[in-house]
Amino acid sequence: MAIAAQAFTALIPLLILVGALAPVDHQDVVADALIGRFRLGGDASAAVRQVFAHPAGASTGLLSVLVLVFSGVSLTRRLQRMYQQAWQLPPNKGLRNSLNAMAGLATLVIEISLLYFARSLVRPLPTGWVLGVPLTAVGAVLLWTTIPWLLLDRRIPWSRLLPAGLLTAACTAAYGIASTVYMPRLFETYSLRYGLFGVTLALVGWLLCISFIIVAATVVAAEFDRDDDPWAIRMRARFRISRVGPRVGPSGDPDGVTPPAE
Repeated sequence: MAIAAQAFTALIPLLILVGALAPVDHQDVVADALIGRFRLGGDASAAVRQVFAHPAGASTGLLSVLVLVFSGVSLTRRLQRMYQQAWQLPPNKGLRNSLNAMAGLATLVIEISLLYFARSLVRPLPTGWVLGVPLTAVGAVLLWTTIPWLLLDRRIPWSRLLPAGLLTAACTAAYGIASTVYMPRLFETYSLRYGLFGVTLALVGWLLCISFIIVAATVVAAEFDRDDDPWAIRMRARFRISRVGPRVGPSGDPDGVTPPAE
């Protein structure tokens, strides 16, 4: 719930800023993206357009940008603490921790933007879905493997984080398909019941499910990495996922035990 709340406070200002900075003839880009993503229509579509409408003559000041950056860094710091707890690593102190959070935020925004841009290029093609599906899958795996790798200050090898990236990408893809089925009705119901506030409620619920997937996938992958059962050892050996060095407990002190080579 905390990650979903932080994501909401970072996402809404970001979407408003994108709409404000877009060219005059493309200032509905945010609303169009949400409507296309959730396949909205009718009252739900109108409510989304009204929420993200950019008034004529409105400007975006430095304070708005600072609030957006602060919200984004708060989100990545929350993710950072979650990854540290799941992988039982002590937090870094001082400026280095904040720099890792900012690097994670920049990577998150850049990779999502590149993925959206790439999908927009292949979508108009006759067989755009043939290219779009693997492109989205590869991009999601890279995203959800690189983010924890950066936020954990590269203390966990990239290969050990790959199962978490694969699991997160697969689950978010499945949820993305499911959301196209129930989200239009949810937007419609909430917009009729609560007006424009219903749009934000629907987005909060969607972000809550995404956050649950990220946390659950991370915990499962971390437990798989620590598991000493024969099947887990064989799986890690088959995919060349080896644990190097001593384990680190929740207190930050190594237990002095180096797992056997796999």
